[in-house]
Amino acid sequence: MQTIGILGGTFNPVHIGHIRPAVEVFEAIKPDRIDLIPCASPPHKEGDNLLPFALRAEMVTAAAAPFPFLHVSKMENERPGPSYTIDTLEEYRKIYPDSKLFFILGAGDLATLPTWHRGMEITNLADLVVLPRSGKDAGTFHAIVSEYWPGAELLKTKAPLAAKYGLPTGHTIHFLPQPRLDISATLVRERWLAGRNVTYLVPRAVHEIMQRERETITACWKNS
Repeated sequence: MQTIGILGGTFNPVHIGHIRPAVEVFEAIKPDRIDLIPCASPPHKEGDNLLPFALRAEMVTAAAAPFPFLHVSKMENERPGPSYTIDTLEEYRKIYPDSKLFFILGAGDLATLPTWHRGMEITNLADLVVLPRSGKDAGTFHAIVSEYWPGAELLKTKAPLAAKYGLPTGHTIHFLPQPRLDISATLVRERWLAGRNVTYLVPRAVHEIMQRERETITACWKNS
């Protein structure tokens, strides 16, 4: 059975705070691969400062290139309408019916899952891997699991995973501590527009593309 990790995002731009967690998940879960999926039409964000899909996909592909287990999927640009996670997972289920899917998300996103479009149905299709952003996220994780899935069963797990629950849907949810990287796309954009150096905030290959497309990127991000 093939195991596929799925990490989506606007990637505006992709930065090391996206890539390092993907490496952490690969080492902990050991899937056959992890797919990075640039969001084409984010339903939850304004699009005025969103770089063109082709440019964001090019940067994600460049960032993934050094890692054989990282792949890039452009499927969300191949269908109309908002890019809903549930639609993407259903498409994966059609394409890879016998595969085991892991959907990767942050602890903050887990907390808002009920507000997503059919968000609570995600665990009908995939396991979840939850990544913290602060030391307080572990307690919040356990509280959220208990609230959202009252029948969840705490299971034994091994490091580097810190917790694992079996969910009533038959899938599992994992909590994976990781090195804290206080890097966001907003931070990168702010520094870029201020003319500051973004070296080591984004992969080198991504920085080279940003330099090449400086005029386009700067004009777009000024709309934020």
